[in-house]
Amino acid sequence: MEKVKLTDFKIVPDINSVHKEEIDDNTYFSDKYAHYISNSGLKWINPLEGGSPQLFKHHPKLSTQSLKIGSAVHECLLQPESFELAPKLGNPGSKLGLVLDEVPTFLKDGVGLDDAIKQAALKIDYYSKTIETKIDSIKEIWFPYSKNLEELNKIPTDKERIIVSDKEWDVVDSCLKSCQKNEEIMSKLHPTTPFGDPVLSFCEDAFFMDFIVIYKRKQCAILKFKMKADNWTIDFDEKVLTLNDLKTTGKSVNIFMNPDNGSFNHYNYARQMAVYSQILWYYAMKQFGISKENGWKLKANMLVVETIPNYWSRSYYVSESQLKEGRKMLNELLCRVAYCEMFGYDKEIEFI
Repeated sequence: MEKVKLTDFKIVPDINSVHKEEIDDNTYFSDKYAHYISNSGLKWINPLEGGSPQLFKHHPKLSTQSLKIGSAVHECLLQPESFELAPKLGNPGSKLGLVLDEVPTFLKDGVGLDDAIKQAALKIDYYSKTIETKIDSIKEIWFPYSKNLEELNKIPTDKERIIVSDKEWDVVDSCLKSCQKNEEIMSKLHPTTPFGDPVLSFCEDAFFMDFIVIYKRKQCAILKFKMKADNWTIDFDEKVLTLNDLKTTGKSVNIFMNPDNGSFNHYNYARQMAVYSQILWYYAMKQFGISKENGWKLKANMLVVETIPNYWSRSYYVSESQLKEGRKMLNELLCRVAYCEMFGYDKEIEFI
């Protein structure tokens, strides 16, 4: 195993490269930006999270129910002008719900309903070996579900409808109501001046910036980084730039920041908030000319809502010491990636 000194690296953020793009999630996660590093992607090279150079280079794609619920809450709360939660349609959720979602794709190809169900089940791997015995029971669910979907599509809307299973609908709706009733969270997302005028607030902006990593003053790697800010605000009167990150959690919000069993430490959110706030700060420097010398300050908050009863929500301030620790974690992982970019991903590395 090779021993590599962290002190042999120098990380230089390329401020000129930072920019913002207004793109949807499909574009953000598309092959167009596949060569960009993200905070979530860094875990695949972090040995403390079970990562390795090989995993970073060829990591699996994750898709879970919690991600689907979190995405629905984000879209409907942060962009209500563009998204709305569709009513319950009779989708049972789980793998069967995924089968129902796939059936229309095969029906468009001109196959019959039975064959469409079979092919959808094979794609989702739902009772694929015994699907013949399940078709009639699936059709009993499909007919009312498809009718409800058809009736819904007859109603005009200028928003994108977010369709989830009936069980997920209850969770998403409860989370949205909890956040909307939480004055502290809503004031963070939509702040106003003492005179009641709105402060500039933005949601779901995609930012991109390059980090130049120099090793032993000889080799250099340029790491392209991408991020999506849930919400950020800029108050020109008070000279405050604020980053707000919305999280859903399956645990009590009261333990979210607990050092021992809270999600903040478990998922290394300090690292996320550190790199997000850093890129946002450089963007505001470039775009608006802000600086610490001119009295500007940076604030960061975690806005958290439970996906379990009682669906409590709460706002947490991320301290400078937490951001500092996050920057330390970030820098080590950027060095790991840069070293692999320079010398290959087949090496076992120990950083000292």
